[in-house]
Amino acid sequence: MPPPPPGRGYRRRSSYHGGGCLTTTIITVFIIVFIFVLFQSIAASTGRSNSYGNSYSSEQTSRIVREKLKTNNAYINNCIIDELDWFDNAAKAGGELKGFWDETGVQPYIILREYDPKLTSDKEKEEWAADYYDEHFDTENIFLFVYFAEEDTDNDVGYMAYANGYETSSIMDSEAIEIFWNNIDKYWYTDMSTDEVFQLAFKDTSATIMHTPTTGKDILKWVLIVLTVALVCALIVYLVKEKNRRAKEKAAEDERILNTPIHDIADDNLEDKYL
Repeated sequence: MPPPPPGRGYRRRSSYHGGGCLTTTIITVFIIVFIFVLFQSIAASTGRSNSYGNSYSSEQTSRIVREKLKTNNAYINNCIIDELDWFDNAAKAGGELKGFWDETGVQPYIILREYDPKLTSDKEKEEWAADYYDEHFDTENIFLFVYFAEEDTDNDVGYMAYANGYETSSIMDSEAIEIFWNNIDKYWYTDMSTDEVFQLAFKDTSATIMHTPTTGKDILKWVLIVLTVALVCALIVYLVKEKNRRAKEKAAEDERILNTPIHDIADDNLEDKYL
């Protein structure tokens, strides 16, 4: 049975571990710049294709540039512990989450924990998640998500917490965590299976947080590059045309001299000398 949608008392608490030609060229440059800016605007509003998922969600954006976490750790396929029997196929769902790891370098790990009467407060549940991380993992690239069920598992909303490895924090920062919670909320209210809820939540999260935002500085940089290249091209064209013009003038002068009778040339020289 899929988990019930979050209701009152649902809190997001974390346990943190760790010339004419020149004029034409300038006009062309402005057209290129306009197309570039337009393209960037469209890309920012519609999303960017991604190997894990079709596109990042246009409803959420990230303003932080993140680099994929480099790790020598292999992906853990059995990354779901389902004590509630909510997953249809936990093993298969765990394999599907590899896309998140491929994009971010972060290992996802999910625990759906059955009701434990000993955990009476949110703080105790957060400490349980952090302690579980310390006791069971020896790598720092894991994002551990834990759902703590209530006694009436099917009707009362449980508590959600997470534990981050030290390395993971460069990817799953506060902004990324908020995006992840929003994606959980978005799919939790649907009639999707538990498998689909978590697959889509992680997929959309990675697609959004690994999308490199385009800033004003980026656009200005490309504008300056395009303008510099255009001006250099315009200068080269101008120099080439000027060289060709001088060559034509010299060729015309040489032809005039060759076609002028010698005595006319001599008379011209005498006139220049004595007049």
